[in-house]
Formats: sequence, structure tokens, C-alpha cells
Amino acid sequence: MCASSKFLGHIYARDGHGAPRLILAHQSFDEITTPYGMAIKPGDLFFLTPDHLTVNWLNERQFEIEDTGEILTRIPFEITE
Repeated sequence: MCASSKFLGHIYARDGHGAPRLILAHQSFDEITTPYGMAIKPGDLFFLTPDHLTVNWLNERQFEIEDTGEILTRIPFEITE
């Protein structure tokens, strides 16, 4: 049972037309029973669009919006000096 979830950060991506898209990364935390009492254990990572559509992680560079099949490609973050 998922007791809670925590927002981890934003992932910046582009859709197939080059439009910027935002992916929100979260981690679930599960409540478990141990011999010493209840504990909170880190669970699965999951991804959503800002309008709460489920996003599947495909590989390090690509994500898929589950409901539409749309592929999003991560925009690499580069530090320039």
C-alpha cells in the first residue's frame, strides 16, 4: 500500500513536433510492518504530466505518455560557462 509520495523534480522533454513538455518525477513510499513496528520504505518511481497523465519510462532519453502513446525525448541539461 502506498502511504505517500514525494515530488523529486522536473524532467524537460520535447514531443515529436519539437514542442517543450514537462514531466514530473515522483517516488512512492510504502508503509510496512517489521518486527520492530511500522516503517516507511521507498517504493517505485513514477512519472506524470502536469495534467496528471501517466508517463512510462522507456530509456534514459525517452518517455511515453501512456494514454496517447506519444513519445517524449529528454532535453539534456548542459551547464555552459
